[in-house]
Amino acid sequence: MKILKMTGRILGAVAAAVGLVAFIAPVFKYGLLNIGNLTGMALCGWMLVLCVTPLPRLFKRYAVTRWLFRVINVCYAIFLLYGAVVTGAILLACSDTPAPNATAVVLGAQVKGTNPSVILYGRIQAAERYLQENPEAKAVLTGGKGSDEQISEADCMYNVMVAEGIDPQRLIKEDKATDTKENFAFSMQLIGQNGLNPDIAVVTDGFHQFRAKLIAQKQGVTGKLGAVCADTDWVFVPTYTVREWLALPTLLWK
Repeated sequence: MKILKMTGRILGAVAAAVGLVAFIAPVFKYGLLNIGNLTGMALCGWMLVLCVTPLPRLFKRYAVTRWLFRVINVCYAIFLLYGAVVTGAILLACSDTPAPNATAVVLGAQVKGTNPSVILYGRIQAAERYLQENPEAKAVLTGGKGSDEQISEADCMYNVMVAEGIDPQRLIKEDKATDTKENFAFSMQLIGQNGLNPDIAVVTDGFHQFRAKLIAQKQGVTGKLGAVCADTDWVFVPTYTVREWLALPTLLWK
């Protein structure tokens, strides 16, 4: 039994250390620090506390601290289970194949000056591949201009895609949306006005597909919804996946 406990602690400590590296990596590579990697660091830090420090024994000395320790661990376990379920749903959403020649709705992301961020360029490349594979399809490029952006996300996507050989007649800009809800609401208006295919290929990063699909359904999308996933830099995946865990409950009151 002692050997099993020791092995479990070693494996837990290794997993926590690897997780910490994964959540810290975006800070050093891209200067990215948000609620996703902060939460991930906290989760991995608590795992290290449980596996390699004497703190659990100190908690057990008094009735009050024992109770607090148990409550923290129960909440910790519930949150990890919730995260595992959401991650499974994200993976399933990524596997939804779009209908042939569905209208691509390309969700915007940060523009740096007039150039796409790493994440936005990944979505642009995914949209280009989809349009090349579906020659009858058109794309709605959706995303407004943030206070720190010189041009709208839609304009940025349009400029890059046209420069890289996509026929501008296949691209429709939606440059007012400020969040995913507006991305779909405004895009559906343009799809109706232009008589485009009501089946939708959602072009975004894999970690975003599940929540994007739920938002699209809440906005009244009735056609088939499929996923076109960007090739996301692995450095972003843990951080933004955990951020999706935290963002998903907000759909309940939006």
